[in-house]
Amino acid sequence: MIALVFNLPFTLIGIISAIFSLPYQIRIVKNPLSLVIKVRKFWWVFGYMKNARAMTIGYIVLLGPRLLRNDLEHEFIHVKQFQKYPLIFPLLYFYELLKNGPRKNRFEDEAYTLSRSIYEGSK
Repeated sequence: MIALVFNLPFTLIGIISAIFSLPYQIRIVKNPLSLVIKVRKFWWVFGYMKNARAMTIGYIVLLGPRLLRNDLEHEFIHVKQFQKYPLIFPLLYFYELLKNGPRKNRFEDEAYTLSRSIYEGSK
């Protein structure tokens, strides 16, 4: 419950991001607790995220139109990471991103490994 409260600012950013991404389907998932929103396009995203298939912001999972096998499971692992490191997860994630790049980031590595999802991008 504490993690839910501490991650509320990120979850609100996730809801706003979903609105900007043109949502068309929403469902609640109980385990891990999350709001899964299918969106039409991540038109507002840039940089290494410009080709994102999905993303997690707080307890919001955004699924884009280019999903591949196990992408949802990958995003659920990020929800669990938000739960494990409430309030500070985005800081830890971006530190890892700056230090190791998008794929060698330990949080992405964990999500790809546990979900067996497919990485598409430069290594």
